[in-house]
Parts: sequence; C-alpha cells; structure tokens
Amino acid sequence: MPDDIFTKHQHDNTPLGRNTTPVPKCNAHNANIGGKDCKAIDVPILGCASIWLRVQKEAETWIAPGGKLIADPVARNRRINQAYAQLWLADKRFQWAGLAAFASKQVGCGLLHAADNIHKSQEEMAANAYRPDITGSADIAAMNTIPAAISASSAYMYQQLALGNTTLFLDTYPLHRFYMLRGIEQLKKCLNDRRLISDNVMWPIGKSKLPFGQAFRTVLEAFDLIEQGLVADSVRRLAYHEQINILQTAIYNDVAMRRALDANQFSWAIDFPTGVAAEISLTLSAACKAKTESRRVMFSKNKSAKLHDEDQRMAFVYSAAIRFDALLHSSNKADVEASISEIARNGEPR
Repeated sequence: MPDDIFTKHQHDNTPLGRNTTPVPKCNAHNANIGGKDCKAIDVPILGCASIWLRVQKEAETWIAPGGKLIADPVARNRRINQAYAQLWLADKRFQWAGLAAFASKQVGCGLLHAADNIHKSQEEMAANAYRPDITGSADIAAMNTIPAAISASSAYMYQQLALGNTTLFLDTYPLHRFYMLRGIEQLKKCLNDRRLISDNVMWPIGKSKLPFGQAFRTVLEAFDLIEQGLVADSVRRLAYHEQINILQTAIYNDVAMRRALDANQFSWAIDFPTGVAAEISLTLSAACKAKTESRRVMFSKNKSAKLHDEDQRMAFVYSAAIRFDALLHSSNKADVEASISEIARNGEPR
C-alpha cells in the first residue's frame, strides 16, 4: 500500500462545468431532435458529483485497498491516523486535522485496550475451568460472571470505536480534500450535491440511521472560517460537526454503547476492577499516555459523568482544541509537529 494518501487525478485542474473530453474525440451518433434527424455528440461535463466521487474514492482506497475494507480495525485506524496527520502537514490551516490525528490515535489506544481486556478475560475464564477449588459448573459460571461481562463490554466497545473511527474518516477527510482542490466557492456550490454519489460509495453505517453526504451548515461555516484565517474558530465548528452531526448519531445514541461507556466511567472513577477501565483522556503526542500534564487533556473523573452526553463531551473536546492551539503557539510547537509527523509516517500509537 502507498505511504502517502494524496493522489492526482487528470481532471483536478479542469474547471467545474467544462468538458472532460475534447469535442473532436467525442463520439457522434444519430439522433432525432424536434422531429428532425441529425447528428449529436455527447460531451461529458465535469460536475460537482464527479469531484465528490474523486475525493471519496481517494479516502476509500486508503482504508479499503481493492475495494475491501481493511479487516483489522487496529490496522485501519493506523491508516486513518496517518491520513489526518498528512492533511495537517499539507496545510497547517487544517488544525482540526492535526487535532484529529491525535484523537484518532487515542481511539487506536482504546482499541488496543479493549482487545487486551477481551484476551485477558478469555484467558481467565479458560483457567477457571481447571481450578481445583472449583468443583461444579455453577461455581465456574459464578467465577466467570465478571470476566464474561468485561469481555462482552470490551468487544462491543471495540466494534463501536472502529465504526465511529471509520465513519468519521469517510465523512470528513473528503470534505478537506474537496476544499484543497476546489476552494471555498466551489465547496459552497457543490456541498448539496455530495449526496448524489451515495449509491457509489462505501459507507459503514446504515444510511437510514446516518444518511451519507448531508450538507450540514457547520461544514460551510468551518471552511469559511479557514478561508478568513480564523483557524482556531474553524476547529470548534468542525469539532461540532464531528461529534454531533456524525458520532452522536453513529455511536453515542446507541443504548448498548451508552451502558458500556457508563460502566467504563464508573470503573475508571473507582479503579475497580483494577486496570480494566480505559482512561478517558486525549494525549497530544504520538503516545497513548502523556509524559507531561501539558500534553494531556482529561475528561471528568466523576463516576457519574457521561461521555455520551453531548454537552459534557463537547466541553472535553473544546478543551482539547484550546490546549492544542496553545501548544502550537508555544515553545512546544516543534515537539507537537514532530509527534504529528511521526503519526503521518506510521500511524501507530505507542
């Protein structure tokens, strides 16, 4: 697979509304127009939908080479991390993408943690079957209650994290690429037409639950702010789009996901069972855990706090956006850039 996500297309410099094939090369055919027989030529014209399909396929090829989604969510997450990091390195105005590289990397850390929980729980249940102090199936079932619950909850969290990570990428990466290639005016003109390619794209979530290509006003507001040079403000608008327009519907409104998140929150707050809960934080580096507090943004550790609640989660996300912006305007800027460059190269959390 290629190491760079950006590709070139033969019509990237073709103006919108122009023909994509020279007229002399277009095939003439017999036609009847107004009751008169004549020769007609069908000339293909570059429209908004064609550009959307071009950028959408670039994203798909990156995480679904050969048209098949990378099966391992951890490996797929690494590709997504790389893509966001490469976006920011290509255009530093895409500050949301830089923050998203860290946030998606943190999702990768969550995937690894969930997978580890599943593995440990299964090992514990397997070992219980051979314990000499357990003499009956009822006793084994009782001993397996907690590890079974941990395994089931972790497996569901693993699935949902992967779904949210993939859905968000296929929504938001192409928005950035369209803007890179065509600018704000064509984005405004074409955003409504993105839905027209719905039947020709990969979309990991049911379209009745979250329709593909919705023209959210926050998207235009965000890129308009980028155009004006108000980069920090654009991050807040894109963060709202990311969290509310996409992820709230994709994963956070799901009842089972809410229960899993609440259980994780309670377990994290009281540290029982020890090591099972995932810490809810964002590390603004390539590592899963920060070495300094300045690079870590924490969600509330109140045992009744709810990550699936829109307001509570947005407060956490906005806090991370503010911290990221501050780091980029501080003496730590070079270290932050080095971390994003590291993610762009391999995407692997450490």
